[in-house]
Amino acid sequence: MSTDTSDAHELSVTQARDHFSERVNRAVYGGEITFVTRGRRHQRAAAIVPADMVEHYEELLDERDARIAAERLADIEAGRSTTVPFDEVMRRIGLSAEELGQ
Repeated sequence: MSTDTSDAHELSVTQARDHFSERVNRAVYGGEITFVTRGRRHQRAAAIVPADMVEHYEELLDERDARIAAERLADIEAGRSTTVPFDEVMRRIGLSAEELGQ
């Protein structure tokens, strides 16, 4: 699947609505990306993309989040960072458990 957006298509919200099924099929079977634009300046607001592209993006985010979490944990274990208990954070900002729905 190509992730090159140079040959991506752009449609207004109205055009995307009128051609939604076609654009979904092009995404699924052709790997095409369709950007949905809005406003006078035709700013990109959304995209119709192959689902596997989004799944890959989510995997990349998960990997990044896991790496950041591991780095933060290593900082805590090495004494470079400290933690603050949840109750203390709530007290500092003036919230109660009831206000958080607990």
